[in-house]
Amino acid sequence: MDLDNIKRHWETVYETKNSSQVSWTQEVPKTSLDFISSFGLGKQANIIDIGGGDSKLVDHLLDQGYERISVLDISAKALEKTKKRLGIRAEKVNWIVSDITEFEPDNNYEIWHDRATFHFLTTTE
Repeated sequence: MDLDNIKRHWETVYETKNSSQVSWTQEVPKTSLDFISSFGLGKQANIIDIGGGDSKLVDHLLDQGYERISVLDISAKALEKTKKRLGIRAEKVNWIVSDITEFEPDNNYEIWHDRATFHFLTTTE
């Protein structure tokens, strides 16, 4: 599957389904939150959530006072859903529309979170 088809696939998923219709959504992503807090980093830690989609991890990180959060997803529609849900708080987040296989970070991240993105990469490349 080429990059355009992959992007189109994920745009369709987020355009036609809500978060309760996909298997990876968690109301409270406890394992991820516990993992992030286990490092004992301050609220200024640079955190990136790869394949964040419309995950609620960003909501909880903001609730906990983290200030330098980036969310990356190939689907602009997914990120728009999350921005809409967050309202004014969305301005506190760095939103990145990119395929992870082509992403070149311009930041160093103390925490690189990926809950399920890489298991969708199914070809040798």
